[in-house]
Amino acid sequence: MIIPLSVRSIVTAAAAISSRGTQTTQPSLTSRAINVDHARVATSAISALDSFYQKDNLVWKNVRGWIAANVYNDIMDFDLFSHTRQHENTYGAALLTIATSAAAQEKVGSVNDFNDDQLWWCLAMIRAYQNYGHRAPLDQAIRQWKSIGANAQLSHADQGTTPSITPGGIQRDAAIPAGCDVDGAVYWSSQRSSGLNAISTSLYAQVGAWLFALTGDAKTFRGPTDRALAWLQRVTLDPATGIMVVDGLTVQGCKKNPGALTYNTGVYIGALTSMYMSTRDAKYLAAARISVKSATTGAFGNSPPLVVSEASALTTPGDAVQWRDILFRNLYDFYDSVNGVGQVDGVLKSQMQAFFRANYDQIQGKARFGNLYAANWFGKMSTGSDWGTGSVLSNLLGSMLLL
Repeated sequence: MIIPLSVRSIVTAAAAISSRGTQTTQPSLTSRAINVDHARVATSAISALDSFYQKDNLVWKNVRGWIAANVYNDIMDFDLFSHTRQHENTYGAALLTIATSAAAQEKVGSVNDFNDDQLWWCLAMIRAYQNYGHRAPLDQAIRQWKSIGANAQLSHADQGTTPSITPGGIQRDAAIPAGCDVDGAVYWSSQRSSGLNAISTSLYAQVGAWLFALTGDAKTFRGPTDRALAWLQRVTLDPATGIMVVDGLTVQGCKKNPGALTYNTGVYIGALTSMYMSTRDAKYLAAARISVKSATTGAFGNSPPLVVSEASALTTPGDAVQWRDILFRNLYDFYDSVNGVGQVDGVLKSQMQAFFRANYDQIQGKARFGNLYAANWFGKMSTGSDWGTGSVLSNLLGSMLLL
């Protein structure tokens, strides 16, 4: 949920009026329309993660890199949606350190050669700014997003060239065929041999959409965001289902690499949601609805019914651990944002609730061990872990909001 700049002043004024003459206290878990029982389950899972947290390293024992950025994001979402500041002095403070310290950035990898890694950290830092009001995380997210745009987002003019994007000026090894559609796409990394991929482009769009919402600066943020979304829709998306079915593009030969990964579609939904909330342009909502409907009615697994089957054989840590969590996070953000303006009809709401309930029940029945969880949701592991618990947080938070 991002409150656009255009309405934020109204909300702030109303809050100020309503608070006059009252004592300021931290809101309880009942201060929003959330399921308190599910909120307690989420709280217990986050608390269980605390014992694995390495304060000196700013990550958890077995949760690092971009996956750690997503766990931070989930925890920031707990405070955002439950209207608390419960994690301000711990994980919020850590994100403030990461935003302001080059040494911390190097330690956690929030600034590195991979654009998707950097953009995951941007999302977490933006959430910290929303929750606690420190400007530094927002400013750092803006810097990273702008740098990636300068160094990695292509345009139509790059087709038929071996691009050296300015002002960053990273020379790439592979020439782009003249007929290869790359307008708006983002390179995966700053490495000379990098290809283009859906996740870097969709993340660039989502971070851009959030920054547009928070700053109101359409000149800086809207154009590049729209170009990224348009490329995703032309090149990576199945238009009938709204599911991303192309994971990336190898520049040599303009070869599409298939792959319908949950997190690609999830981040795409998140970008569309934010753009709709900022502009109220129906094209964003229409596109998001198609994707949300497909994602919640079996596109990513239906045995057991509606349960996401991605990573069903997983028993060791790896990138695939966190993909599902990102889909759930962007689905509940869509629900909270769009339902808040009366644009989630009864049918779609029921579909989303059924999806969250089916996966929640599967996780609780097959992956819960005390307050820790396994990353395999199909009963193939016998203990919980920090990396497993991180993989379920967004389902727990979404259940708090939808069920």
